[in-house]
Amino acid sequence: MSTDATEDVPSNEDAPVVLVVDDDVDLAETCEYWLDAGQYVPRVANSGEEALEAMSEDVDAVLLDRRMPTLSGDEVLEAFRDRGFDVPVAMMTAVAPDTDIVDMPFDDYLVKPVSQDDILEAVDEMLARSSFDEDVREYFAMSSTEEALAARESEELRDADELAALREEITEQYEEYEPVIERRERELDRLTHINTVIRQVDRVLVDAESREEIESEVCASLADSGAYSVAWITGYNERTERFDPRVAAGADVDRVESETGDVSEVATRVKDAVSTGEVRAIDSVSEAHREAVFGDDPVEETSAVIAPLSYREKTYGAVLVYAERADAFGEQELEVFGELGERIGNGINSVEQRKLLLADTIVELEFRHTDRSDPFVDLSASTGATANLKGVASTSDSSLTCYLEAAGVSGESFLEAATTHDLVEDVRLVTDGDPSLFEITVASSAVHTLSSSGATVKTFRVEEGEGRLVAEVAPDADLKALARAVESAYEETSVLSKRRVERSVQSGESFRKDLEDRLTERQQTAMETAFSAGYYEWPRESTAEEVAEAMDISSPTLHEHLRAGERKLLQSFMSEVDDEDEPR
Repeated sequence: MSTDATEDVPSNEDAPVVLVVDDDVDLAETCEYWLDAGQYVPRVANSGEEALEAMSEDVDAVLLDRRMPTLSGDEVLEAFRDRGFDVPVAMMTAVAPDTDIVDMPFDDYLVKPVSQDDILEAVDEMLARSSFDEDVREYFAMSSTEEALAARESEELRDADELAALREEITEQYEEYEPVIERRERELDRLTHINTVIRQVDRVLVDAESREEIESEVCASLADSGAYSVAWITGYNERTERFDPRVAAGADVDRVESETGDVSEVATRVKDAVSTGEVRAIDSVSEAHREAVFGDDPVEETSAVIAPLSYREKTYGAVLVYAERADAFGEQELEVFGELGERIGNGINSVEQRKLLLADTIVELEFRHTDRSDPFVDLSASTGATANLKGVASTSDSSLTCYLEAAGVSGESFLEAATTHDLVEDVRLVTDGDPSLFEITVASSAVHTLSSSGATVKTFRVEEGEGRLVAEVAPDADLKALARAVESAYEETSVLSKRRVERSVQSGESFRKDLEDRLTERQQTAMETAFSAGYYEWPRESTAEEVAEAMDISSPTLHEHLRAGERKLLQSFMSEVDDEDEPR
């Protein structure tokens, strides 16, 4: 059993879909790469005809080349509008604009060559504008048209009077909706700042080689952005309710560490953010809070945002960011900082797992754990069961969902005890037997404490309230801090042993040999055929029916072979299976 999580990249599946339409295949693929890196879902069409086929209700924005053979971008745009698609569109062309674009229903105009920043900023702003009232959105669209035409000399334009008329209409629109437009302009400026910071942080996460580097560079990027003045990251122990400032930018971390401990506003808000897994804002920071962070010369008006840093079941503390104005963090900013906290947590997890994977040796810590404030220990003691942790999965908040085997008692009796336990939030009997398997969600556990501190729990077994827990960490980890975190959270817990373990290295050839020994000939053939046929690509290049037909078997039979083969592949990879129990 391991609480390891595979290194992965945050999924884009819920991100906005952007349709890129350009007959220049290289440019279209480049835009696709830029958009994917910018956390969008790109969809590419290399002609006007393909664009009409690719357009659907789930498209959130379009980048549209004007000059394409057969069906031009202008015609595609007209067809989109005729079909009722009110999606924001940015025209993208190497042709200098003329006054014929004044009446075209687009939202932005990009002149090639374009950069990644050009593309991402255009999409960011169009999507932000799409929530504006129709008249205000029209004002910004006209302003984009005017800006494109203003780049040319008046005498170069086909009809300079049309540009003059456009400017007059823009002025009238502005005067009519001035308060709303000014507010929306401020929102767009903040959005530009925020997205710039997000992308700076993304670059940090890609390049960083350690948790310390991530935390230091993230704080520096936030504090140097121009939108914010101070950023600091703190660890937090939910069990002891202690926080531990680790790094700061724009402020002295030693002062922050020594002064903020007595500020109830900081402790309360950090606790709230970490325990709920949700971003928290302080619209107007208290005087004591300002002095603790800014020192002897604090600014008069300050607001702050607190974003938890988490990855699956692991919590790495929180980042606190300050702006020198009140009410600086609106709903949109809070959403972005929530996403930022998840990305930082994912980045920290990635570098720590990479460090573990590349280490020649690892350190194992074994704990004796009899503290009944841990629900797993208490359930074992109260029921007489032998509890064995089989796996861990995170939930959407700070709770922890685990898979627990219970032996020596009936499944129903253990289920009843867990259902009425104060620290158990949810429980489900997965399989009834001896042992029985449970899916159980708890508010806290030593497993959570260790995972939050960067350790990987390898085994946790409790017999009638007497527990043994083995955790694995990188050789350069702060072992004293790790042990202190567990022992301060659970008083009846102590370190039994610490040992360095040489990593066993399995060659690629031996891994393949092991897998071939596990797979039947039919399972291996099914997996190889499906792989070669593009069944595992997305979108799939071949359906299950097509692969089955190629093998002259039925579709259900193919699925049976694939499931069995995939299970054995995972078993070989995770090295957690008793071969004697493995179905053949």
